[in-house]
Amino acid sequence: MEHNPKYQLGAWRICSNSNSLISQSGTRQLDNKSMQLLLLLIQNAGKTVTKEQILAHLWKGKCVTNDILSVTVSKIRKALDDNARHPIFIKTQPNEGYILIAPVKEIKNTASHHISKTRLLTLLVVCSLLFGTFITGYFAQPVEESITAKLNIDSVAVLPFDDLSPNQNNQYFADGLSDAIINQLSQIKSLKVISRYSSFTYREKYNATAIGDALQVEALLDGSVQRLNEQTRITVRVISTQNGQLLWSNTFDSNNQNHFQLQDTISQVIHTLIHPKTNKAALQSQTINAQAYEWYLMGQYHWRQRTPHALNKAVDYFKHSLELEPDYAPAHIGLAISYAFLHTFGSWGELDAIEAALPHINTALALNPNSPLALATQGMILSDKAKAMKDSTLYHQAEALFTRSLNLESNATTHLWYSILLTRLGKQQQAIDHLRQAITLNPLSASLKRSFSHLLKSMGQLDAAQKVYQQALDLEGNTTMHPFQSAKVNRYTQASILAMADWHADNTVLFTNCSSIEVCEQQVLAYLSVGANKAAEQLLDKMRPIHGHFVYSMNLIRLSEQGNDEQVLSNIKQRIARIPYTQEAHLELANAQFRAARFSSAKNALLKLHPQWRNKSTLAHIEITADNYPAAILLAASALYLNDKKNAEMLLNKVHIFLQQGHVFDNIQTQFSLARVASMLGNTQQALHYLSSALGMGWIESFNMQWWTLQNDHLLKPLQDMPEFRVLLTKYNKKRQTLRETIRVKVSK
Repeated sequence: MEHNPKYQLGAWRICSNSNSLISQSGTRQLDNKSMQLLLLLIQNAGKTVTKEQILAHLWKGKCVTNDILSVTVSKIRKALDDNARHPIFIKTQPNEGYILIAPVKEIKNTASHHISKTRLLTLLVVCSLLFGTFITGYFAQPVEESITAKLNIDSVAVLPFDDLSPNQNNQYFADGLSDAIINQLSQIKSLKVISRYSSFTYREKYNATAIGDALQVEALLDGSVQRLNEQTRITVRVISTQNGQLLWSNTFDSNNQNHFQLQDTISQVIHTLIHPKTNKAALQSQTINAQAYEWYLMGQYHWRQRTPHALNKAVDYFKHSLELEPDYAPAHIGLAISYAFLHTFGSWGELDAIEAALPHINTALALNPNSPLALATQGMILSDKAKAMKDSTLYHQAEALFTRSLNLESNATTHLWYSILLTRLGKQQQAIDHLRQAITLNPLSASLKRSFSHLLKSMGQLDAAQKVYQQALDLEGNTTMHPFQSAKVNRYTQASILAMADWHADNTVLFTNCSSIEVCEQQVLAYLSVGANKAAEQLLDKMRPIHGHFVYSMNLIRLSEQGNDEQVLSNIKQRIARIPYTQEAHLELANAQFRAARFSSAKNALLKLHPQWRNKSTLAHIEITADNYPAAILLAASALYLNDKKNAEMLLNKVHIFLQQGHVFDNIQTQFSLARVASMLGNTQQALHYLSSALGMGWIESFNMQWWTLQNDHLLKPLQDMPEFRVLLTKYNKKRQTLRETIRVKVSK
């Protein structure tokens, strides 16, 4: 007989003949491919096994993607209770392969076994009969629809289902099943359902109590998909996060190749399990062509990536789906979202994207008037159209749609889109409330944290915005779009601009035709900040159309270079007339008024921005925070020019003490601000020291946040005629010149 070794791996006994892992906590099973991979790692313990070696050993030359390999490794980790970030058993070697890092030893079987040919043949016959009986019973069971108990839970996270099929090529279906269950459960108003974007982060690790603590849910729902020839078996489990106890499980078998029908049946069973009073008639849905549903799943996968290339692929997939099923509402919704996103994340004009999206979302709502996602999508599109056409009527229509959608289903995406509308209406506190609800439903979403940080920045809370953005980085630090996203919130530094240039060089497809206008706009502002005008102009030539906020920023930079302070002031006032609620713009106005020597106007603008300051008997009683200190510095500077020297100096000293306490997230900007404060107080040597420190740490002009240069900084005016300042400025300009040359080399490759 063939040797079937057993191994002791930590607390686990690995039995290769039964594909099982045994410990004191119980027995767990692996599929054949996963066990083969585990054995390969065991046989090469302590050595890196490359991806190429694994693919050659397990799949023997078949075309297999890296995703399938990752899923196989995640199954092993899940069975071993291993953690990809803090591995005990299997460590990932980036871009290479995997290595078994835990001690392992083979368990020797000292007994000698001799089996006669007759006995062996008898055994094989019996095994064959048993296997035949197993296969017949395996797929002969009808789909179980009866629910014997109600789960008494108020919150749940649906984890990605595992693909246990021999070829492991059904992960898209497994993910689609998880999505379908999330969509069904989200319709239960009394149930908190975590968004897929948070729950799916646990694909490679499984610890019920740890996940429960992280997502703040009472139960987890997971399962597996296994296909053998024409048969499909799906196992579903509900597990308590309090103690890891299995609360419910069921197996669904089918020989029907229509994946949509099977997913729909299981979703309805789960819905009824958690909410038994559900009207089953309301859960019935149409029968969908199997291929149309496959195309729909692929489209759904691609629009979520939010890149120009992926969105165009999503459009094609949704169109294919609708060719087979013209009345399939979810495909119309997906197509409408993809078109709308081609403006935000692609190069489509705003109205072009809106007009392409509207017919499909209108069709979806005609087919299903109470679809929460369709209502939210129409709200998002009408909100964009209202902004483009400055039509307040459309805003009110959009707001009504979001309200209807949320009454039907509390969904993180809907809360996000609604917050954007509320921001446009000047209802920023309500916008924050909805973003917080979105984050509650999707606590591990980096994109939601980024949206939150952008909103805080528009409210003038730059420090809070930068701290929230850091939380997004902690959740998704390796995102390829990090340099672009960071530039929307953080000030530029030498390091960040070099990172943007590297990103430009590494993503030539994105920049060749500026397929994402918003990305190219941020890149242009970064290049202009160091005087890399040629690199900026090369991108500008490719950018069509250009967003209004970018045109506004470019005009301010141009007018500032011309010394036209009055026209700068006029442009800012026009912007505030359009968006009077944007605190960021009011601080910009105060800066422009100060530069134009309108000190009383600057002071009044700052007091309007911070009305609580009006009630202070003296400026020294103003409470300084990490978000308001720039306004406090400007207010003190205005007071100096208005001959209120005593109050100005008291406020400046208070800011100086605050900045030295390390409360501000941006350390570089802290040093620069201290230079401004010391300059206003007349402590020129101290100011030069702080300025030298800021420049040494990488400070640079940030045309995403200002329109003037270091040479023309209005709060450093007392230093500008000093020889020491000129020396610092010369050194700084040389660094900018070096950066310009580095950018030229990088982007010309």
